Amino acid sequence: MLTPPLSRERLSALQGACTPRSTRLAQRLHTALSGLCRLLAGAAVGLCLASGAAAHTEDEDRLMRVFDPAHVAAARAAVVREQPALVQAISRGGAFGGEFSRPIANRMYSRTDAAAIADAKAKVKVEPYGPRSWLLRLPFVNVAVFDTDEGLVLIDSGYAPAGPMLRELLPTLSPRPVHTIVHTHYHADHAWGAWALMDRGPGGAAPRVVTTAGFLDQMQQDLASHGLVARNNQQFAVPLNWADVIRPTQTFHGSTTLTVGGERFVLTHARGETEDQLWVWVPSRRIVASADYYQGFLPNAGNGKRRQRYVEDWARALRDMAALRPEVVLPMHGPALTDSADIQDRFTGHAALLESVAVQVLQGLNAGWRVDQVVDAVVLPPELARRPDAKEDYGTARDIARMVVKQYGGWWDDIPSHWNPASRARQAREMAALAGGASALIERARSLVATEPALAASLADWAWLAAPRDRAVLQGAFDIYVRRVNDRPAATTTQEALVYFEHLTRLKLLMQDANR
Repeated sequence: MLTPPLSRERLSALQGACTPRSTRLAQRLHTALSGLCRLLAGAAVGLCLASGAAAHTEDEDRLMRVFDPAHVAAARAAVVREQPALVQAISRGGAFGGEFSRPIANRMYSRTDAAAIADAKAKVKVEPYGPRSWLLRLPFVNVAVFDTDEGLVLIDSGYAPAGPMLRELLPTLSPRPVHTIVHTHYHADHAWGAWALMDRGPGGAAPRVVTTAGFLDQMQQDLASHGLVARNNQQFAVPLNWADVIRPTQTFHGSTTLTVGGERFVLTHARGETEDQLWVWVPSRRIVASADYYQGFLPNAGNGKRRQRYVEDWARALRDMAALRPEVVLPMHGPALTDSADIQDRFTGHAALLESVAVQVLQGLNAGWRVDQVVDAVVLPPELARRPDAKEDYGTARDIARMVVKQYGGWWDDIPSHWNPASRARQAREMAALAGGASALIERARSLVATEPALAASLADWAWLAAPRDRAVLQGAFDIYVRRVNDRPAATTTQEALVYFEHLTRLKLLMQDANR
């Protein structure tokens, strides 16, 4: 909503406008709100610091108290306890076709978290798919393992807490060393478990690690924006530098073929969920390791908290994999596919629905429609919308449409006043004044929430942005978002639920502060 708390520019302004003591407090606040605290403080900081330099010291001390990590953790836990429908909505798509684990969900970068490591060991399932081929099913994600005469080939290594599990489990599948690890993309749940295997290659050396050339750039972007990554992915800790990363030892552009133990592994780069994503074809076994291109619900191609995703390239990758006529597909999320005809139907079906969204968006943009009109008009054809693997569990077709818009257009949404707008806080105060006060806005929102929940939430946002220290207004906004989930639990996608979870936690913290 507003700028993140205390950017470099904001700190510079504070240093010029504040006393030495308030400057020190600004620096303390910047440190205190890094990582987890940045998850919640953005809007509150922008609003509370808008009143002028004279109030900086008081507001900074207050925000350090409100968004203290212990307070944030307690508020998050309370929301989880009190809002079962919200948790169900998060879990429904958020498990990505696997088992759910709260410790792992919040500690994917940790090599030492005991609870996350224990869950990875306890919940892994080993599924064989033909001779010397396995899919390791973990909470959230999978790892594909191929045993060759020269050693093991792994497709992905999971999150960091999976490392100890892999170290213990792999020797029970084969006595041979880990020869090659292929990371399909840089995400935390795919490329971080290899740390525990770096002495398990031939002769005790490190195994070969292969990625696309884009892996390095994408990883650097994540490291440079580690606080944003933590906020957007509910992570309590993230790596801060390259020392935490397992670097590839071999990269490629386009496609490449690895030969291990006399078998070919054909790697193909195709932009999709990420810029650097790849998929793997093992012709001798008629197996495709499909990375994240296919899951058993509407593709996660419209994630509003991630960098650009490439909808049309994603569709082409699905058609290219289907054209190989694989007999088995080992995806990195969800169950394996083992029926050739079913694989063809699923891959071409998902390709068709992604293509349909892209075509509709481009037609609308080229016709001169406003961005909101383009997105609102996107509808999947009935034959695609009825597919059992097109359920809007994690995101919606409109989310995918927004990602297509993002690829082809700039940041402007075609609303003239949005080019150089007044601050959201100033707009909110004016809206509240026109309505007769923030309390009046909240009451109107309450009257609409049962019939028009989206409109009610918009009014609630204006109200709390206008009066971020009014306990009754904050409670009203909290209640409206709870109703929005509870009244339509099946229609609340995982992405939407995660946004509401973050917001309810923020509102709870601000209400607790308002009571003091």
